[in-house]
Amino acid sequence: MRARGLEAEGVDLPRDTAGFTRRECPGCLRPFKTRPGPHDARALLHKLQAFFSLENAHEGEEGLPVWRCPYCGHRAGADAFLTPAQQTHLESVARAWGNHVRYEQLSHVTRTLSLNPRPTFVAVAPESMPGPMDPEPDELLRVIPMLCCGEDVKLLWDWDQLIFCPRCGARHGGLSGRQQVHLELIPE
Repeated sequence: MRARGLEAEGVDLPRDTAGFTRRECPGCLRPFKTRPGPHDARALLHKLQAFFSLENAHEGEEGLPVWRCPYCGHRAGADAFLTPAQQTHLESVARAWGNHVRYEQLSHVTRTLSLNPRPTFVAVAPESMPGPMDPEPDELLRVIPMLCCGEDVKLLWDWDQLIFCPRCGARHGGLSGRQQVHLELIPE
């Protein structure tokens, strides 16, 4: 989509080198990472609509998935699991788009000056759109396969309790047996 010098680009959340995107539970505030899925676009659209009102906002309400925190099991809409930095970035994108839309609406008068030779205002060009977010850093999180949905989740290394699948909410037991790692110092 191209509009007089403004090129519309997609809004993506940053990923680490393994392709995981950071999430944060709105309940317990613990970080985790998941791979982006098909419903992430709905979550981003829903969050953008909260900052930039649209006439057809009802169209973005349908299909918003409900996720669970893998640690505490807190249920919320997928857009609630965005980190504060992601929410701030989405807000700046929404405000910039709003400013560009208003500019285009006000510039219509200048473009149709022959119909109204005495305009009462001058449209001022808005600031440029914000760039993409910084790449997601790689950090030492443990990859846990969620057999129920066939996806992987990155969790804190020290978490050994019950795990909830973020997508479907299925409960998975904590680490046990061969999955546990015990380190012992042996005096020589």
